[in-house]
Amino acid sequence: MLNFAFCIHLHQPVGNMGYVLEKAYENSYLPFLEIFEGFESLKLNLHISGYLLEWLVNEKPSYIERIKELVRAKRVEMLTGGMYEPVLSMIPKEDGVGQIKMHRKFIKDIFGINPEGMWVAERVYEPHLPEVISLAQVSYIILDDHHFKAVGLDEDDLYGYYLTEFENYTIKVFPGIEYLRYALPFRQVREIDGYFRSVHSKGGNLLVFADDGEKFGLWPGTFDYVYREGWLKAFFSYLEENGDWLKTVLFGDYVAQRKPLGLIYLNCNSYREMDEWCLPARKIKDYEYAYRNFGSELRNFLEGGYYRYFLIKYEESNDMHKKMLQVSKAVRNKRAAKRSLYKAQCNDAYWHGVFGGLYLPHLRSEVYRNLIDAEKAIEGKGAILEGYFQDINLDGYKEAILNTKSIKAYFLLKEGGVLYELDYKPRSVNLIATLRRRYEAYHEKIKKALPAQLVDGTKTIHDLILTKEVGLEDFLHFDWYRRASLVDHVLGDDVSFESFFKCEYREPGDFVKEPYEGKIERKKGEISLRLVRNGNFWKDCTSTPLSVEKTVTLRSAEDTVNVEYTVSGETEERFFFGVEFNFSFLNSGGERFMEVKGERFPLTKTGVIEGSNFIRFFDPYQKVEVILRMDDPYEIWTHPVEVVSLSEGGFERNYQSTMVMPLWIVDLKEGKKNFQIQIQINGLGDNNNVQ
Repeated sequence: MLNFAFCIHLHQPVGNMGYVLEKAYENSYLPFLEIFEGFESLKLNLHISGYLLEWLVNEKPSYIERIKELVRAKRVEMLTGGMYEPVLSMIPKEDGVGQIKMHRKFIKDIFGINPEGMWVAERVYEPHLPEVISLAQVSYIILDDHHFKAVGLDEDDLYGYYLTEFENYTIKVFPGIEYLRYALPFRQVREIDGYFRSVHSKGGNLLVFADDGEKFGLWPGTFDYVYREGWLKAFFSYLEENGDWLKTVLFGDYVAQRKPLGLIYLNCNSYREMDEWCLPARKIKDYEYAYRNFGSELRNFLEGGYYRYFLIKYEESNDMHKKMLQVSKAVRNKRAAKRSLYKAQCNDAYWHGVFGGLYLPHLRSEVYRNLIDAEKAIEGKGAILEGYFQDINLDGYKEAILNTKSIKAYFLLKEGGVLYELDYKPRSVNLIATLRRRYEAYHEKIKKALPAQLVDGTKTIHDLILTKEVGLEDFLHFDWYRRASLVDHVLGDDVSFESFFKCEYREPGDFVKEPYEGKIERKKGEISLRLVRNGNFWKDCTSTPLSVEKTVTLRSAEDTVNVEYTVSGETEERFFFGVEFNFSFLNSGGERFMEVKGERFPLTKTGVIEGSNFIRFFDPYQKVEVILRMDDPYEIWTHPVEVVSLSEGGFERNYQSTMVMPLWIVDLKEGKKNFQIQIQINGLGDNNNVQ
């Protein structure tokens, strides 16, 4: 008898749009369940992540009741996991245990059972995790065969489960088979039958399929193929008709009946595609070449990257991660803040591949919203006015932080003295949760992409090159500095708006990426950060001294950031001085807009605007209004920061933020240049009409 453990994982990231969840339910979750119910001899292992399960309980109670019936009939085994789907290796041990226990309790409350097995988010495994998992009272997990092959096993060694341990904490580990992950539902049933029979003929006892349930109906083209054309019904019919030698099994039943194949130790790993995605972008092409040209046996030893490298590859991910660690430490004994912290640990916003939501602004915004909520819970209602230096990013350099009851501002001293996080606490929003435009290895394939609507559902997304919009190669511009605010630009007459927009120009000043010195000063009712760089103006390989000083002040009684600039030096060259802001408003359509001199523009406005001392931004989605006041700039440059990223649906253009930069003409022969800028933040109510 060949046992077949059929396991699907249903997940939606914290903060995903309601319409996305509705589409996933209608196209995947519901039709899959409806067909499965009709095959009474079959069994299914099911994991539903906490955020999605909460939504289903509240919005689709009849769906939950149907799963309850299947659990009672012992046709479905519910698996647990971290409540809000964290990558366990990326969060503190105490949080990992707490997240799993929270999800286990949720499962118990709904379905009346204590789950013994769990889904490991993104199958990211590190050798210390048996301790975390055991402390959460879980006895077995499911990983990929890639984990096992990477330490020397062959597929013939994987038809069962193994034991592993860390410091005497033991867990059982099932290997999911990669062939099945690619075959279901993309191969014909007769081909899958051939594979099953070949394993059965070798005496294999167990095969595990463990993958995303969304591939059954939500992935491009799969709804028609899986349901309307009948693939899933045909596959389930095949399993029933061959029940004399092929039996679907629940993990718990299998563990109760069979002994492990032995002891194993696994290294830091994930599924094979993830090992590719976390490599530096310029190395991915080399990895793909090696994988294509290595023989099937040698591929097992081809190691890609390491999941934590995402924190190096994307500094914005590291910003979120290190803030999360700091908040975790602060709320360790504060129960009221735990759920917000756990939601902020949802893995999707911290990484990027074909999946992963780092490029999705609403997911990054949700991380910050929950982190700010957790911080507010521990700050309480008292007055706050503080400034300090701390290496929050853990990169060896201290950042500067100014904090009041309403605003918390973070400054990167090592790179431009820029304002890289601006938290407005009354609305729990980071107004600079943006992302810079980067080269990604998949950009090389963009000209070969096919329109997404041509997909027929017979190929996995890993074999498809799709695009949601033609001509996206024209939007491939890459930034050489991080997108932040108070970015100081010294521009010569040769820099046009177009070259600035494309980031294809040179600056005669050395201020954007160079370090600033910082000093914090306190007065009654206010806190200030004085930032200074004594830099240079370069021309023909010769430099003359040029200095920029900016003093940022927060006042306890105001929701404003006040900035005083002084530009001085010895250069006789006239130049433009620009102060760049990047505001991460959500979505670029609807009632969201930018207003200058009474004229309203979309947040995607691209071009040069006549100088104005007042710019207003309106974002009812995040319930904020931002007003920039400044001393009479010469003109204002603005453009959207848009990335071309890849998702399971294909290449797409994603709005990240609105860049706006007032410019002043500086001629130091007339003396130093002084000007002021103020950022005023207003919270909006729940039912705001456009004003």
